[in-house]
Amino acid sequence: MSHSLPGFRQLVVRVTKAATALVAVLLCGLLGVLWLIADYQTSVAQQQQAKLAEGAVTVRGEHIEKTAMDYGAWDEAVERLVVSPDPDWADENIGRPTFENLGFDMAFVVAPDDTATYAMVHGDRFDGPLSGLLAGGYETLLTEQRMKGAKGSTSGLIMADGKPAIAAIVPIRPLKVDPADVQPRHVLVLVDTLDDRMLAEFARIYLLPGLRIADGAASAQAHASLVTADHRQVVTLMWQGARPGDGLLAMAVPAWAVVALAFGALTFQFVRQTASAARAVAESEWRATHDALTGLPNRVLLFERMDFASRALCDGGAEFAVAYLDLDGFKTVNDTHGHAAGDLVLQEVARRLEASLGLDDFAARLGGDEFAVILPGRQHPQQALEFGRAIIDAIERPIPIGDARSIGVSAIVGFTFAPRDGTDPLMLLRNADQALYAGKRSGRRQVQFHVAAAA
Repeated sequence: MSHSLPGFRQLVVRVTKAATALVAVLLCGLLGVLWLIADYQTSVAQQQQAKLAEGAVTVRGEHIEKTAMDYGAWDEAVERLVVSPDPDWADENIGRPTFENLGFDMAFVVAPDDTATYAMVHGDRFDGPLSGLLAGGYETLLTEQRMKGAKGSTSGLIMADGKPAIAAIVPIRPLKVDPADVQPRHVLVLVDTLDDRMLAEFARIYLLPGLRIADGAASAQAHASLVTADHRQVVTLMWQGARPGDGLLAMAVPAWAVVALAFGALTFQFVRQTASAARAVAESEWRATHDALTGLPNRVLLFERMDFASRALCDGGAEFAVAYLDLDGFKTVNDTHGHAAGDLVLQEVARRLEASLGLDDFAARLGGDEFAVILPGRQHPQQALEFGRAIIDAIERPIPIGDARSIGVSAIVGFTFAPRDGTDPLMLLRNADQALYAGKRSGRRQVQFHVAAAA
């Protein structure tokens, strides 16, 4: 028996060493997996933030372009800016309002020969040449707008006074344009610099703390690269990127240390943290593609679906219609009953909109009181008209807001059709938006089609 103890001990040592080595390998492997999951979670979160940063600039450009269209499509503007230029009128109606009320840094009126007939920079008249002030894509945007004609508009990233800026260029034209008039027009140029004020606003709205313009090339920090309209300069935005994976490691590593003594506990902790990481990724993706108030998809997911439908159309898929909805009377609800009541109205409208959709239809909230719907297979105006009227009827039903009170709103719907009016998602949405504004000018409860579709 005395001779058997050393052999038994050696066996125990060998088995223990083998088991210890095996457990050590498993623990190291599990730690590596945890590290990869944490790195993946952080990478996904920062990719979503990069999309938000790029989307912030795109949305701001669309806002500036839409505002510029409101100023440019104006009979009095044609008279005071083109026919009989009046700088004082331009100051009071274009330059100062866009600077003081809207925060745009620059406003220009540019003649067909590309010279500025009016310029205001940071609230003051500017007499110098535009070539010394606007660069990095301004000429590209101007050429693009000229090619689009009297109703075309464009926006993009340029360099203004040596700084990155968002510019929008629209024609100065009468509210009703003569189709036979193809002469080059004066254009209105609005420029908003990507300064600290705008970046701070982006950081607050899109949850991008410390958002700033990088001095050099992108580093390992969270960043998004923006390219000027002429594709010659890259502007890099950087911020303090979300690192949800660090939180995962902060919880998992102590658990891993405990598992060094109890391997079973590590398995439980690993499964729990993996599930937590999956939920966090899913929630992050949902927040990036959905509206928090109504639960509807947002503009990002809408463009993805429109792009998918357009690609499918090129491969023989179904034609589709795009509807742009705007609530009529919503501002009165906010002013009279408060924003809490306005939120209830938006939520109820979203529910009624979803209830009116077919299996393949897709609805999204664009922001404010504006919604959009993709309607596959609706290639005939009559089908779209029936849908638009049904939506208006559904929205006009009284909406309860508590305390036995109810309020009513209506809607105006603009339609465009693919491929009849084009297949580009941004172009289709703009067409539907233009149809919507035509409907607004026609009166309440309007269902309006884009001009090309109506023909």
